[in-house]
Amino acid sequence: MTQIVTTNNELQENNFTKLAPMLERLNNINLAILKGRLERGMYLSKIKVDKIYQGYDGWVHTWSEFLDSVGIARETARQDMEIYSEFASYIQANPKLAESLTYERLVRLLPVVKSNPDIKPAVLDMASTASRFDFENNVKELKGQTPDDKCINPSDCTSPKIILEKCQICGVTYRRKDLE
Repeated sequence: MTQIVTTNNELQENNFTKLAPMLERLNNINLAILKGRLERGMYLSKIKVDKIYQGYDGWVHTWSEFLDSVGIARETARQDMEIYSEFASYIQANPKLAESLTYERLVRLLPVVKSNPDIKPAVLDMASTASRFDFENNVKELKGQTPDDKCINPSDCTSPKIILEKCQICGVTYRRKDLE
């Protein structure tokens, strides 16, 4: 029994010496810039893969407990780590992209790039130069949806329509079909 406690204490001390500088850096990262979000993804990936979160604060044993302890939402951590693993090497190889890309655009591109990794250079270049409207349409097209600029004229459309009506008094919106 004493041997296990000693081993756990040693694990905690060993992990803490590795984790302390990383946590200090995580607390000081500027998340407003893309480089900061990529850096946070890098640190979180390293902490998770090496499992150096175990024993943090004397009670943390799982990744979820660690994230709760340091105040990072699980979905945010997952997203930062995935964006780091998918895009960091390409962005670091092309520093001009880091200046023109936004984190929000990378979030939108993540599912597209994960399903088709070969298009990564092209979509990152597009994301860095496209206007907001063009970017939204390109992402829709990459996902197999109809972009806004390719939709046919609603007055000439023969596809089924949903017509909505809004009450001017209470603001509730109903399908016209439901009112008939």
